Amino acid sequence: MFSLRESFPYEFPQIINIPVTEIEFICAISSLKNKTSCGPFNKILKVPNSQISKPTTDIYNKSLVCAICPNRLKYAIIKPCFKKGDKSQVPNCRPVSLLTSVSKIFELLIFHRLQHHLVTNYILVNEQFSFSDNVSTDSAILNSLS
Repeated sequence: MFSLRESFPYEFPQIINIPVTEIEFICAISSLKNKTSCGPFNKILKVPNSQISKPTTDIYNKSLVCAICPNRLKYAIIKPCFKKGDKSQVPNCRPVSLLTSVSKIFELLIFHRLQHHLVTNYILVNEQFSFSDNVSTDSAILNSLS
């Protein structure tokens, strides 16, 4: 069995807190699909203006600095999603969480920061496909076959 120290022999670099900009927030909003979010703010957020983007980016930045996710961003509507078999049987369904647009945007902004940190500090190995651009499960399969 190997230790983490063997696979990553030097100290992990500290992640740098990069503030969220209003432009980044507006780009994140435009990347969201209308159908896959829940909550009352979906249509309001799709209208980019400084009355919404400025206070929201301030909240996101405060959350990043304090390393605290506001409780309101933790809410979701849980819906059953049918897999296969008898629809009346609970084990044949899986739970799907419908998040609010505000929390999806926050998640996306954090993901981009984390991905940037992992890539620029060479923390990911070549066999890591989930945080890598331009790769897919096909890449993982081809890698395992070669």
